[in-house]
Amino acid sequence: MPPIPQIKPVRLKELALPQETVLPNGVRLYRIPGARQGVVRFDVLVKGGYGVQEKPLQAMFVNRMLREGAGDFTAEEISRRLDYYGAGIDMYSSQGCNHLTLFALSKHFVPLLALLETIVKHPLFPEKNLETVKSNNKSYYAVNSRKVDVVSQRYFENSLWGEGHPLGHIVRPEDYDAITRDDLLSYYSKVYNSKNCTLFISGDADDAMIAEISKCFGTGEWGSGEAVADVEVAAPRQISGVRKITVEGTMQSAVKLGFMALDSSHPDFFKFRFLTVLLGGYFGSRLMSNIREENGYTYHIAAELDAYGKRNAFMISSEADHDNISPLLKEVYHELERIVNEPIPNEEVELVRNYISGELCREYEGHSAKSEVFINTWLSGEKFSSVNDYIKVVAEVSADELHEVARKYLNRGNMIEIIAGK
Repeated sequence: MPPIPQIKPVRLKELALPQETVLPNGVRLYRIPGARQGVVRFDVLVKGGYGVQEKPLQAMFVNRMLREGAGDFTAEEISRRLDYYGAGIDMYSSQGCNHLTLFALSKHFVPLLALLETIVKHPLFPEKNLETVKSNNKSYYAVNSRKVDVVSQRYFENSLWGEGHPLGHIVRPEDYDAITRDDLLSYYSKVYNSKNCTLFISGDADDAMIAEISKCFGTGEWGSGEAVADVEVAAPRQISGVRKITVEGTMQSAVKLGFMALDSSHPDFFKFRFLTVLLGGYFGSRLMSNIREENGYTYHIAAELDAYGKRNAFMISSEADHDNISPLLKEVYHELERIVNEPIPNEEVELVRNYISGELCREYEGHSAKSEVFINTWLSGEKFSSVNDYIKVVAEVSADELHEVARKYLNRGNMIEIIAGK
């Protein structure tokens, strides 16, 4: 009988970092090494986002409307061309950046790149399409306003940043009505230009494709605006305490509680990130074991870190029957007190270490997921090498260090508590 294979802990190797190329017009292109699988991901990042908008939803609508007609292409022609090549373009805005991501087969990249160039540089913002997009998004807003998880997230961010802050504003139906084509043109002319542009490419990209990127986005200045200063999101004006929001006709209530945690540059950040997983970041976590497995109050509960540029919010989220909300919250605070007041067993730390290492192996395997990791690092203002710093912390952090981090930062008095539902 052959011997039983020895079980060894997962140990991650350092990731190869993106290779920077400065194109002739000053645009930076980051090439992420990866397996050649015949597919490519190309990201166009334009500095700005919510941080420089003059009206709520302005950045989001500009980005969304780019594919509603550009150059000689109508919205229908853009969609047909993407379908023909089996490609897709994702568009969204964050607090400091506007994102456009092209997913394509490598063999079709060049014609799709030309299409993307037209979308970015020559949008039409047709009035008729804008009204349709506004109507559709307003309908989505109405539907989401009946979802307790969405409503609780809106009010959590409102409490996290404070009313009047661009990230704390709770969108209203009238905000959709207020957006005009002139708003889109004003925002576009201010931020969409080569001075604000950064590019990432990953997957099966060769030198010929890089040359095409340089031709489309790196030759000569494009766009009429000036460089936007690094968007420094204003400091949060956190409103701690309990807020209850009624959502009619719901079967369950949603809970979100947390606080503004450590900046990405803080020396304890990666340890706090590890601690968050231990508390509620995997199926066997403390919160899941107590609140789902032992008490049956909910199907799912999680602790996570939400990134807002360099700032990170710690948040615990769950949904439960209305009658189970109070006992659920009691057990959440019980687990927070335990992790602050009791030593963390070494065996638990090793279990979580192996879990995180396995998840990182999966996360770092695909080129697209790897792009997300490095783009998020870039958005936080950190060096790409910080990705490997986290790998090192995962491999080396001790139970005593994690307990010290818990005692320093998991303070119940800082908590925002949002309950949305009945």
